[in-house]
Amino acid sequence: MHTLHLYSPDVDSTIQIGRILGKHLPRGTFVALDGQLGAGKTHFVKGIAFGLDEGGWAGLRSPTFTLMLSYHGGRCALHHVDFYRLNESPELPGEILEAMHSDRHITVVEWASIWREMWPKRHIHVHIEATDEGKRRITIEDKHKLCPELAAALAEWVVEPAST
Repeated sequence: MHTLHLYSPDVDSTIQIGRILGKHLPRGTFVALDGQLGAGKTHFVKGIAFGLDEGGWAGLRSPTFTLMLSYHGGRCALHHVDFYRLNESPELPGEILEAMHSDRHITVVEWASIWREMWPKRHIHVHIEATDEGKRRITIEDKHKLCPELAAALAEWVVEPAST
């Protein structure tokens, strides 16, 4: 799988798609997450936490003002980062850079394209787009084939065949 185009009819489906991705993510994965305000990025991250067996996933919140929140109850630590407020910053804080390049944790960054040049080479890029009907179109790019079984696991939401 290289790119999947998915359709999410509601918030619960967005969380479920994130959960399935979370179940397939190997340790050390960097997930770059983009989409406009209100697209469902934080709900998607809740799903990833759920897929990592992070017990506190329901209380997961956006780290917009704290920049990074970490959760340690799942199969590996999850670092949830938000670059939204870092748009004008001259550099990324060291703890965020460390989390982004960790081979032991999973790091998900909302508004990731603000600092695209800092992404680790091996990453998964997720873009969430809200449609006029309040539904979501989710595109998952896995150029490095970090999650080879993901396309089959997400088959019920796929709207276009996976490209390789």
